[in-house]
Amino acid sequence: MQLDDWYAGGEFLDWQGHAIFVRDSGERSKPAMLLIHGFPTASYDFHLLWPRLSETHRLIAFDMLGYGYSDKPATWVHSIFNQASIAEAVLKAKGVGACAVFAHDVGDTVTQELMARQNEGNLGFQMTHITLLNGGLFPETHRPIMMQKIMLSPLGAIFTRLTTQEKLSTNLRKICSAGLSNADIQAAWQLLSHKQGNLRMHLLIRYMTERRDHRDRWVGALQCSPAPITLIDGVDDPISGGHMVDRFEELVPGHRVVRLPGLGHYPHLEDPGRVLAAFQSS
Repeated sequence: MQLDDWYAGGEFLDWQGHAIFVRDSGERSKPAMLLIHGFPTASYDFHLLWPRLSETHRLIAFDMLGYGYSDKPATWVHSIFNQASIAEAVLKAKGVGACAVFAHDVGDTVTQELMARQNEGNLGFQMTHITLLNGGLFPETHRPIMMQKIMLSPLGAIFTRLTTQEKLSTNLRKICSAGLSNADIQAAWQLLSHKQGNLRMHLLIRYMTERRDHRDRWVGALQCSPAPITLIDGVDDPISGGHMVDRFEELVPGHRVVRLPGLGHYPHLEDPGRVLAAFQSS
């Protein structure tokens, strides 16, 4: 699916005066699935999985505030808590009371906050099954690359102004396998730079600090989840690869884990077939 087709099939919902891009396959007779993307990309990351997943599920994906086609306010204090509230608002607008969740990267952290709310009885919908791809589930195992560290530093605002498509490509190639296509890298830059989002990355990446500040809440949410969890991980990912999976199995036993050797941080773009096979056998 081309990026223009992805956009044409979407719509915008209002959240506190901000436009949020949402894509809904609209098949209400099927069980719903919410897809939550990672940093610094957008819901288009799931375009290679969309046709197969839509055979069995009604798919709902959205671009988080500050990402993709959604609004990218320059003065907003971006927070995982707000992104989780947006996810709730999207599902409420769609009339969804229960769904599976399929998440990646910072989307995993948003899902952890949704899990915490569900455990507290404060979630506006019920999560029936949770699938997590490569992400910083545990701050002690998260290994950010240099670009992320600089963006989080006082130099972040300057660094983002120097970011180009070539630099983005170089950094994605460092954390992914050769399966990541040039077309998907180009789409990632187009979505990132839309509405000058490339100048806001230092605001978005504050989630790394939030992960440390709220570790007990979000790791505890994993450990207390009543919904089954499947972790699918490209273990060659230098950020959240095999070392993160080891920690997951130590702290969150009893859930299904699929290790995908040879794949990196974006396994669903690098080899969607293997990710789908892992998901469908769960």
